[in-house]
Amino acid sequence: MTGKLARGLLFAVTAMFSQTAMAQTTPARFPNGPITIIVPYAAGGPPDIIARLLSPVMGEELGATVIVENRPGASTAIGSAQLARATPDGQTLMMVDPGLVVSPHMVAKPGYEVQKDFAWIAPLMRSYMGLVVRADFPAKSIAEFIAMAKAKPGDIKYGTSGLGTPPYLGALAFLQATNIDLTHVPYRGVALALSDVIAGNISAVWMSQATAGPQTRSGLVRVLGTFGDQRIASLGGVPTFRETGVDTRVADQGTWFGMAAPAGTPRPIIERINAAVNKALRDPATREKLEKADFAGINGGTPEDLSAMIDQNVVYWGEVFAKAGVKPTE
Repeated sequence: MTGKLARGLLFAVTAMFSQTAMAQTTPARFPNGPITIIVPYAAGGPPDIIARLLSPVMGEELGATVIVENRPGASTAIGSAQLARATPDGQTLMMVDPGLVVSPHMVAKPGYEVQKDFAWIAPLMRSYMGLVVRADFPAKSIAEFIAMAKAKPGDIKYGTSGLGTPPYLGALAFLQATNIDLTHVPYRGVALALSDVIAGNISAVWMSQATAGPQTRSGLVRVLGTFGDQRIASLGGVPTFRETGVDTRVADQGTWFGMAAPAGTPRPIIERINAAVNKALRDPATREKLEKADFAGINGGTPEDLSAMIDQNVVYWGEVFAKAGVKPTE
């Protein structure tokens, strides 16, 4: 074989391997049309608010229209299963929170596996829920609320956005800490539960100020107490549950929020979306709106940061539900 022929063959082989490598690492054109952010809750709750505040800056950074699509139901399993089945091209994303981890403990066939079917983009922020009642509710403090509940077990009705969702988990933590018995009324979204509190159809709801803020400021509802180790500034003198002697343990850490894509989404696309998300969180106007809605820890982060958080939650909630003897329902 001549030197010229050998060099030609070497060039051809090198080019072939280079093209193969490029095919494996270079994603399809992105973005290729509108980007959809699934919110596995009804409109008006914290994940919905976050998605709608972040989407304009994300869209500008990515050069695409970002659409927020609400897919509530089955303890977030409906929206989560939709994401798991989506094409892994970065065009379909989803807001995630503890409901993603808890849903498989509540629903027998959620349609996804938490640590298998998703690619993590970034952690976003946290929020701290409070116990919200109508303005004319008889109890004026946490102590009075507990006394009222113990005097008439099961008489007080409380709403949540469904089994396994953050408001449900917050209520569960409070009920276990205080050893009281209330009647649970699930809704398709926490904003719907708040409407029924105002209407007098139920008595209470555990929810974020991101959703309850306008009604609180207008005087339609009152907040008796909040999770967290510090008082929420916008609520003035409202005490934390811890201050009132109620130890809600893990719930005091607040509700975390993040963003995910389907498993198999190319790393370059994940990195582009991560950069857009973090830029949106640093945007002064967006950040101001989030802070006014009482979100905390608006720091963003890496895919690995969210992955570690998910892994910790899988272990923790697995132990909690196993200890409680909760079995998923068909």
